[in-house]
Amino acid sequence: MGTTERLKIAKEILATSFINATEKSITHGLEFKYNSYPIEEEDFKGWAVDIIVKEAGYGEKTIQQFKYQRPANIDAKNMEYHVIVDVIGNLTQGALTTWYEVAKLLASDKLLQKAIIDETKKDH
Repeated sequence: MGTTERLKIAKEILATSFINATEKSITHGLEFKYNSYPIEEEDFKGWAVDIIVKEAGYGEKTIQQFKYQRPANIDAKNMEYHVIVDVIGNLTQGALTTWYEVAKLLASDKLLQKAIIDETKKDH
C-alpha cells in the first residue's frame, strides 16, 4: 500500500472519529473538528493539526495544536500521514489516561460512589 492510500485511510479514520464524537456530543451543544495543514514559514517548515471545539452559543476554539517540524528527507504526503497517525495516538492516549484517572477516583472516593449510586436509583 502506497503513501497516498495510507494517507487516505488515516484521514478517514480521523474524520470518522470526529464525526462520531460530534454525533455523541451534539445534544450537549458540542461539535468537534480538526484542521490539518502544512506550515511554510521562513524559520519553520512542517505540519500542524488543530483540534477545534464549538460549543452552542459560542464560536470555535482551538483547544489543542499538534505542530511537527518536517525533516528534510520527507515529502508532504508522508509528513501528513505520520502527523495524523501521531495525533490519533495522542488523542487515544489522552482519552485512555482520562478514563484511567476517573476509574482510580471512582475506586477510592466513597462519597462519589454513593452519589452515583443514588443518582442511578432516581427515576429519569
